[in-house]
Amino acid sequence: MENKYVGTVVLVAFYNVKALGVRYLETALRKAGYRVVTIFFKNFNSANPELASKTELKLLCDKIREYSPVLVGLSVMSSMYLEVIDQVVDALQKENIGPISCGGAFVSMFPEYFLDKGVPFVTRLDGEIPLTALADALRTGADWHSIPSLGYREDGKNVLNPIGGMLADVDGYGIPTVSCPDGWFIDKNTITPGDPQRNTLSYEVIASRGCPFTCSYCCCVNLHRLYPKGINGVRTRSVQSVIAELKEAIKACKSIVFIHFYDEIFPNLPGWVDEFVVEYKKHINLPFSIWTHPKMVDLDVMKKLVKVGLVEVIMGIQTGSEHIRRDVFHRYETNEDVLRAVRLIHESGVFWATFDFMLQHPFEEIEDIKASYELAKGMSGKYELQLHGLNFLPGTDIVPMAIEAGYYTEEEMQKIMFAPMSEQFSVFWKQRNSRESQMWYDLIYIWQFPFYRKRCLKYEKDPMAYQKEIERDYAAAQKLTKLRYLYKKSMVVFKRIRQRMFK
Repeated sequence: MENKYVGTVVLVAFYNVKALGVRYLETALRKAGYRVVTIFFKNFNSANPELASKTELKLLCDKIREYSPVLVGLSVMSSMYLEVIDQVVDALQKENIGPISCGGAFVSMFPEYFLDKGVPFVTRLDGEIPLTALADALRTGADWHSIPSLGYREDGKNVLNPIGGMLADVDGYGIPTVSCPDGWFIDKNTITPGDPQRNTLSYEVIASRGCPFTCSYCCCVNLHRLYPKGINGVRTRSVQSVIAELKEAIKACKSIVFIHFYDEIFPNLPGWVDEFVVEYKKHINLPFSIWTHPKMVDLDVMKKLVKVGLVEVIMGIQTGSEHIRRDVFHRYETNEDVLRAVRLIHESGVFWATFDFMLQHPFEEIEDIKASYELAKGMSGKYELQLHGLNFLPGTDIVPMAIEAGYYTEEEMQKIMFAPMSEQFSVFWKQRNSRESQMWYDLIYIWQFPFYRKRCLKYEKDPMAYQKEIERDYAAAQKLTKLRYLYKKSMVVFKRIRQRMFK
């Protein structure tokens, strides 16, 4: 069996059993003749994130050693779980397992982080071509020093090659490996054979890479700044490529009832949506969700998507303060743009609308969070609100803004950005400012439930005088959120069952 492969590469994904980036790498490496062993390390839990145990680290090291790989690739997409990546790197180095190459969004912006820790290689941006070239060179003994996008240590110094090996037409990468033939899952001190995605109820797909917007709290704009000439900030796959992946997913993952398009912004190119709705209805016909942006909502497009299964639209609003939105978040839509988008989403007939707000951060004053409340009051139709805090992530434009504004020193910001994983996720969900701020936060949350709106109109006159009442209704609203979540999921399953019955 081994003879049919040129060698083995082990890929490790962290806190994400879907791990699209790793699955694209597996496709590229398998195409080059490699046996690819993909290990999904730890399950995602934003409410109570866990570090790796000694048992889990040993299971990982033992499994990798078993395959004697040409290369071990670690996917580092976020700084929020660097603690665990560091644990794994230390364990592999102590066991002399490797060579190791790190890649992903965080590595693309901060390649020195791992090179300074003694990791021999990193790859930046698209890893399909560079990582395959590195594996080939290590396997054959060829020179790897000139591989585009490669970073390495030489004579005690970091060397970063120019970015390259990126395809303008992302169809050239093929489709990600939907079902890894040599997959393993490590969590709860146990290792389980097989790709954990095979049992998923929902499948995640991206129809494009990149984002057209410049939000200061997001790394996309700074990743785009690394692109070489000739590579667009947004590269959209063909409809044929997307449908081919989804057909493979339905074949491999028998329990799928829902598709989640994980694009930063769902494609809205002329002709693309028209072709998509025809092919999706013909070949896939599953309920699906998309992400959009207030500037990108088009009623005609939404109606076409709803007809072929769009059931949920997720849109970032972030704030009702136009000052915060424009001057801090670098989002240039107005409140009128937001209200228009919300109205069109409602008019499209979509089953579910979810809107994100980012509240309680150092830039926000009481008047700003009150503006978010007023915006929520003006939003038409039924909707769900997801309220988050603001994480200061390395490589985002908002970090130097906060330092220059005097909210933090550089040293304090470093501690915030590289805080323990549990602290970072607690900030993601929210960060308390003043007591008055908390009351307005709670009112925004409560407002999404029509039953409580008359009470909110009473409380808003003097929230500090109604603290106990607001806290009581906020606790009740949180319970309603859980019930609503179950209702949403059950309705999606029901829609799938009905589709099967009348197919």
